[in-house]
Formats: sequence, structure tokens, C-alpha cells
Amino acid sequence: MVVRTAELQAAAAARESRPRSAVLDLRPATVIRLALALLLVGNLVRVPVLETGAKDAPIFFNDLLIVGVLMVGFAAALRARSWRLDGPGALAIGFAVVGLVSALLAVPRFGLSGFELLFSLAYLARWLAYFGVYLVVINSVSAADIPPIWRALEGMILVFAAFGIVQSLFLPGFAQIVYPSPERLGDWDPQGHRLVSTLLDPNFAGGLIVMGLLVVLARIALGIAVPAWKPVLLLAALILTLSRSSFVAFAVGGMVVLAARGLSRRLLHLAGLATLLSLPFLPPLLDLARAYNRFGIDPSALTRVTAWLRGLAVFADNPVLGVGFNTYGFVQRSYGWLPGGKATFSLDGGLLFIAVMTGLVGLVLYTAMVALVVRRSRRIWRDAAQSPEHRGLAIGITAATAATLVHSVFVNSLLFPFIMEPLWVLWALSFVMSAPERRRAAVARGPGVALLASVLRTRSG
Repeated sequence: MVVRTAELQAAAAARESRPRSAVLDLRPATVIRLALALLLVGNLVRVPVLETGAKDAPIFFNDLLIVGVLMVGFAAALRARSWRLDGPGALAIGFAVVGLVSALLAVPRFGLSGFELLFSLAYLARWLAYFGVYLVVINSVSAADIPPIWRALEGMILVFAAFGIVQSLFLPGFAQIVYPSPERLGDWDPQGHRLVSTLLDPNFAGGLIVMGLLVVLARIALGIAVPAWKPVLLLAALILTLSRSSFVAFAVGGMVVLAARGLSRRLLHLAGLATLLSLPFLPPLLDLARAYNRFGIDPSALTRVTAWLRGLAVFADNPVLGVGFNTYGFVQRSYGWLPGGKATFSLDGGLLFIAVMTGLVGLVLYTAMVALVVRRSRRIWRDAAQSPEHRGLAIGITAATAATLVHSVFVNSLLFPFIMEPLWVLWALSFVMSAPERRRAAVARGPGVALLASVLRTRSG
């Protein structure tokens, strides 16, 4: 009882010591959890602001929440007089600078107007805002905040998947129900009974579900007690998307989990349970897949190949700094490819699109940023001193990162706000989890170095 009381007192002291903002005395971790939970709103609330005729630049409800996170995080940093910038953060800023410079250089090269430049930079501003969530997390979140933040993200994805299953069964053509006038608020492709949930797109929905499913499986692989209904629900939702890009991404992420932990008894039992539960539904699922030509090469697959070839041609002509952040729709005009539809400003190619926008310089910065996060996560899951919860989450972060990179080859999920936000949060949590490792390394180098590291972590000057 005495030990338990001491633990409770220590936890209370830790909560009191965490950064709070001067605005309503809100803790950044609380606002981050709220933003993750309300990510569920997805594309249901969006207001077009800048329109080019081929594409609009909408403000999402979640964009407003991100602004709130940044305001609370900045206020907390001012109050604590402390600010960190780690390696991935510095590389991300470098990447954004390259995107800005290349966009400015694209004005005379491709004849961009002032409005078109503003339109392009609006998307760079959004990218920076979502990256700002990463900075808020690494500067204001403690290890005690990791479980509630993960629960908020997991809960949102579970509700998203559950609603998606209901939508798939009873609300076919859900995007057209939400937006019956596509010329005004976007042109969503009819998807029938495919799961689109609140993102209104089966591929993006699949990417979000895969991210949550991989982290859940990684935690199970580390022996953490997870109710079986969670992975079963997520797997069922993933199947109903009929998204081939999401299936491939899940396979790649699953291989990462297996490579890190191998086959465990719990994973085998879970796989057997999922197989048994899916057998009665297999015939109608196959019929549904055939109805959407999921087993053949359809026009959408051929369109992706054409887009990749065009992207390679543009990259070959602009290999150093690329054509600028989100200028691709206007650049296509210079090449004689008339843009039409909402997808003309993006490119299904993942890192290829990064290279097209920012050239080899931006590609190196971006891949180095991802590599640092993966290396940090690998150190965490290989560290026996870390808790199973942290090690499982670290494996899940790596698997989700690999899956997103693969997924973005087929659909531009790498720069999609509703994928970026949870990915930035997960990447930042790897920094928070690595704090004990950094302290042990500093102590091993000597007490003087440890003291200096402690001062640098707590003081911005």
C-alpha cells in the first residue's frame, strides 16, 4: 500500500510538471488527444477557399484543430521557456525550405501567376502546420502521456472502421450522399458498397486503417493484452475497402512486424480466429471484388502507370530542386498535359512525387528524416530496458511508416492531411520514448556531459 501510494504521488507530481499553455491552462497533450479523436470528422466538413477551376484548396475542420494544437503548444513553450529541435525536425524544416525555393523558381520557368504561386504555397503552409504537431509533441509530451495519446488515436481508428463497416453495408455511394453537388465541393468517385467511411475514399480509408492495425498487431506481438475484437474489426474494415494499395501496404507492414518479433503464439491464434470468422463472408466478398474488377488491370491502374511515367519525365528535366511544392498541376500545363479533375496536382508515386516537387535535394532530406525516425524506433524495440508497451509501439511505428511509404506509391497518402497527422504524432512519440535511452547514454559518457545534456533539454538558450 505504501509503495502504491508513492507511485500515485510520483505520477501526480509528473502531471503537474508537464508543460501547460497560458490559454485556459490547457495541456498540449490534452489538445493533441482531442485533435486525434476529432480526426474522425474527416472530409465531412470542408470549405473551399482557393479555387483554380481544376482543383480547390479547402480548409478542413481538422485544419482548425491543428491551428489550436499549435497555439496551445507555442504558449506552453513560451511559458516553459524551452524548445527542442531534433534531427528529423531539422531535416523537415530543410525539406520545407527546398519546397519553397523551388516553388519560387518555378514562377519564371513555368509561367506561374501570383495566384497560382499562392495556391501552391497554401499547401506548403498546411504541410508545415501538420509538421508543427511533431514539434509540439517532442517539446511538451512526457512518457506518461503516451498511453492516453495512443488510446485516442486507436479509439478514433476503431470508430472510423466500425462506422465504415456500417456505411459499406447500408450506405452505398456515401460520398454522393454527403456531397450531392460534386462540382461545388469536390468530385468524389462513386464507390458503391466499398468502405470509404468519413474520408469518402476507399484507398485513403484503407491507409488509415492499416496504420492502426499494424500498431495493434505489433503490441500483440510484444505480449501486450489487446482484446481480439480490435484487430478483427480493423481487418474486416480493411477488407471491405477493396483497396489493393492498402492490402499491399498491410503485407509490407506485417513483414516488418514479423522481422522484428517473429511469429508469436498470440499472432497465430489471432490469424486463425480471423480466418475462421471470414470464411462465411468469403463468397460475397469475392463477388464484390469481381464487380469492381479488383482482380484485373482496370483503367485506374493504367492511369497510375501513365502518371508515374509523366512524373519520371518531369523529374528527369528538373532533377536538382524539382518543380516546387504543389506546382505539379500547373507544370503539366507547360508539358501539354491539360489538367482535369481534382487529382491533377498530386502524383501517385510516393517518394517519386517528393522528388518531382523538390528534386534530389528534397528527396535526400525527406528520406533522411524518415530514416532517423526508423533508426530511433529500432533502438527502442531492441532496448530490453524499455517497457513492452514502448517496444511494441516502436515496432508499430516502423511498420506503419513502411506501409505508408508503400501505400503512397499507389495513392498520394504521404501528403494527405488525415494520414500525415497520425504519422507525425507517432514519429514524435518515438522521440518521447527514446528519452530514457538518451539519459542513459549521457550518463555513460560522464556526469559532466549528463549535466550539460540535461541543461540543453530544458533550456532554449
